[in-house]
Amino acid sequence: MRQLVYISTAAPDLDQVDIANILEASSRNNPERGITGFLIFNGRNFLQLVEGPKNSLDALMANIQRDPRHSGVVRLEENPITERLCEKWTMKQLMLADSIDTREASLDQALPEALAARVRRTILNFASLN
Repeated sequence: MRQLVYISTAAPDLDQVDIANILEASSRNNPERGITGFLIFNGRNFLQLVEGPKNSLDALMANIQRDPRHSGVVRLEENPITERLCEKWTMKQLMLADSIDTREASLDQALPEALAARVRRTILNFASLN
């Protein structure tokens, strides 16, 4: 099993309906693929952490690369894992606080406790982007 974190840039015309559609499709399709994880959207960029079998994640990333709702997909982390950290999240949306001053702390509380320190830091750095 693997854990993968990527970032991408949202299409300029992306709206809240598009975000809801992404989350709904992920929640519907991920269980049969053995994928769990979360999505963060800051208004311009996505950060997503996904976990699952390598072949499922490879297929997911191929789909994401072709998705016109975003571009510039960059893998930040890809690590082997022995157990899921997002076991109950078929695709959870983690929200960023409006205030830049409180974003990092509130996101840190929402992240899985056992998340590797390096991966946690990568995700928290994303929270500081404006």
